[in-house]
Amino acid sequence: MKNISAWAIKNPIPPIVLFLALTIAGLSAYFQLPVNQIPNVEFGQISVTVSQAGASPSELETQVTQQVEAALTGVTGVDKIVSTVRQGVSETDIELQLGADISRAVDDARDAVARIRANLPQDIDEPQVTRRDASGEPVAYFAVENSAMSAQDLSYYIDNTLTREMLAIKGVAAVQRLGGVDREIRIALEPARLEAFGVTADQISQQLRRSNVDLPGGRAELGGQAQTIRTLGGADTVEALANELVTLPDGRAVRLRDLGDVTDTASEATQLLRYNGAPAIGVFIQRAKGSSEVEVSEAVIDRVKELDKAGPVHFRLIFTPVDFIKGLHDGSIEALFEGALLAVFVVFLFLRDWRATIIAAVAIPLATIPTFAALMPFGFTLNIMTLIALALVAGVLVDDAIVEIENIHRHMAMGKKPYQAALEAADEIGLAVVATSAAIIAVFLPVSFMSGETGVWFREFGITVAVAVFFSLLVARLITPMMAAYFLKRSHESDKPSSLQRWYDDALQFSLRHPIAPIGAGVLSFIAAVVAMSQMPMTFIPRLDNGALNLQAEFPPGTTLAQADRVLTRIAEDSRRVPEITSVFTSASSANGAVGTGSVNYQLTPRSERKLSDYEVQQAMRPMLAAIPDVRLSFQNFQGGGRGADVDLELTGDDADKVTQAAEALVVAIRKSVPQLTEVRASTSLKRPELQIRPKKEEAARLGVSASALATALRIATSGDVDRNLAKFDIDNRQVPIRVQLRDSARTDIDSIRGLRVPKIGGGSVRLDAVADIEMGVGVTTIERRDRQRSVTIYANLLSGQPAEALAAIEALPEAKNLPAGVELGRGGESEQLADSTSAFASTLFWGMILVYLVLVLLFRDFFQPLTIMTGLPLCLAGAAIGLAVTGQPISLFVFIGIVMLVGIVTKNSILLVDFAVEQRARGVPL
Repeated sequence: MKNISAWAIKNPIPPIVLFLALTIAGLSAYFQLPVNQIPNVEFGQISVTVSQAGASPSELETQVTQQVEAALTGVTGVDKIVSTVRQGVSETDIELQLGADISRAVDDARDAVARIRANLPQDIDEPQVTRRDASGEPVAYFAVENSAMSAQDLSYYIDNTLTREMLAIKGVAAVQRLGGVDREIRIALEPARLEAFGVTADQISQQLRRSNVDLPGGRAELGGQAQTIRTLGGADTVEALANELVTLPDGRAVRLRDLGDVTDTASEATQLLRYNGAPAIGVFIQRAKGSSEVEVSEAVIDRVKELDKAGPVHFRLIFTPVDFIKGLHDGSIEALFEGALLAVFVVFLFLRDWRATIIAAVAIPLATIPTFAALMPFGFTLNIMTLIALALVAGVLVDDAIVEIENIHRHMAMGKKPYQAALEAADEIGLAVVATSAAIIAVFLPVSFMSGETGVWFREFGITVAVAVFFSLLVARLITPMMAAYFLKRSHESDKPSSLQRWYDDALQFSLRHPIAPIGAGVLSFIAAVVAMSQMPMTFIPRLDNGALNLQAEFPPGTTLAQADRVLTRIAEDSRRVPEITSVFTSASSANGAVGTGSVNYQLTPRSERKLSDYEVQQAMRPMLAAIPDVRLSFQNFQGGGRGADVDLELTGDDADKVTQAAEALVVAIRKSVPQLTEVRASTSLKRPELQIRPKKEEAARLGVSASALATALRIATSGDVDRNLAKFDIDNRQVPIRVQLRDSARTDIDSIRGLRVPKIGGGSVRLDAVADIEMGVGVTTIERRDRQRSVTIYANLLSGQPAEALAAIEALPEAKNLPAGVELGRGGESEQLADSTSAFASTLFWGMILVYLVLVLLFRDFFQPLTIMTGLPLCLAGAAIGLAVTGQPISLFVFIGIVMLVGIVTKNSILLVDFAVEQRARGVPL
């Protein structure tokens, strides 16, 4: 590549055509590349979900979770196994090692779960094995309102009309409804009548499931024609269903309506959502993998506006990443242009030649635009990583062109014509220019192969920088010398050195005469930088203002859905007095009638219209929220992962009691001794009240009543059978489930529950209290496990400072140092990611410097000369430390990127200086 510049000067048409084609391809790719917030990354994460209606967390842990974890241990490439067990649901997540075959791991996980299926409870829903994808986040979240429609009708509109409209949009993968209710036929049984007729709710449910169904009945030849046979057992109307006969255990029959009320109604709500205080239903829209978030979001919003205008429902946009992504995209492009303009200005400032300035300016678009074409074969998108890469590298892209032009200027100052000067100057520094670009690529390419989750995110960043620098090298070798040869004119200005050059010459002469001074200053600067940076606060990702706040609420166990809704409504009403808040969306959720959590989502006015940042608004709201009793409230920030908290710590161990006690003690200590933290809480769940049924073993055995029969009878009577077992009723081209359960008032009366009839094995039934003791008790609401051990997470938010400072303060507490035997403390969430990314970048920087050294060895054909250049690299930290101190910014992921960039730039400059000095010394020029 050293002599390729001479070829380009003598043959200008081929390089012009080449870059014209590359530019056209790049522009075409730019408009075709999807615009997303994050890269299309594939994390090695698999989720196994097992549901069992009514099962407590303790039961699920022993009967399901532990067996699933043991089976998944043998899956290829397993790194971590994390489980969360809640009422009725066990979820086990597998994190795979980097580079593991995800498809094979998913197949292995399905096979492993299938092998143990026979050992799991028979009444569970079939285990669901799914692969998690970062691109599965929603591209739009709406609140749907209509005061004139019932919740049932509005829900059906969403499930039927809206879902069909959304799925017709290219790039939409799924539509998920949050809240609302489903239509169902409810049979509300009267306990006294069940007692009088001696029948159980379970027996009634089974009869309806067997009789109220349409089934194929085979084939027959009648009248010379083949006829299919169908058995039509389903009732035609709700009234006909109510008049159906139910066979009693003693052989008699009674009509269904004589046992209770049969109504066409709606299911019980498990979520209550409100938009600015008005009832609403939420809708998530998810995009398909590989599609553009911006294009899909805009298409969804446009179609929703049309539906809103046409009626009958109204849509309120709660969340969309479009504005944030567009701001990110536009900001990065603006930064790219600003960097290019500054680089061009500097060229003109030093060369004072507008022709040379134009040549340098051409290098930036010619190197940047073809990069877009190169991104397409890799399957990359325009996202935060690729855009930041191009914005940061803007100044570097013009470096090679500046070096070429400056050297050509130097030769022209010797009296040579531009053509001859371009030929000789390009040949003179050709190898050095190639080496400098190779050094930049050597520094950044390892970023694409970093280990862990950080490496997955930064793959596109490193490759984008490397590709852009490669194109800048081609421009510097092909286009810049060719343009200089034909476009530059010899300047008639004085060739006397400028005042800046004279000052530099004097400083250089002083350094050569007194080498101890610059060496000593360098060593002291490096030591001072290391000390300063070791004291600086650290964070994973700096806080970004996206114009929204998320408040999570944890209610006391036993809280009803209506009670939680009232609390959230009060919070919403108080919050709307804050001038920066434009809308409030609340959501209260329940599982099996017990409310666990709720959320409040705030939309803020545009950043340009408010003085306070979202974090400052959040801090200003804390005193108001502190006045809300009997609820745990905490703001969440999901930029760093984990639970959305600023600080995450995990305690693990085999002994659940020891882990819980250690966590609770540590929470108390943190609240007392770490004042920079607030909303300190642990995932140790509060005890929830529960009704415990303990069979009388001997009496139950004598009467032929099993524990499973007791549980089934109670479940069906109080909440109905599991959805898959419910009888179905065909009406209005819909299959509506038939739910059999006690009337509402009976399900809240302990005496009615005691008098429930439960079936005996030989037929007939008996009262519940005759075969079981009924007492009030407590149980856990959530169980967490990590790598087959019990775990508890402590999480908190910052009032001041940075996460690293708070973590250091926590880890210095006696309660953290003196943990019970068998209990370990580790970092999680953002804290764990910060530690992993720091280690990954340190390793990357090390291997990058090794590659740079090898490039220098090839350039100088010497193993010792490159060390001269390498000694300047540690001084990058001094510049970084000064910049952080002046701006007051913490060390973060983006600071690590900047340091890597500095290493590349310092290496590049050092190569040019040392290479030129070595060449001049070879020619006999004295020092």
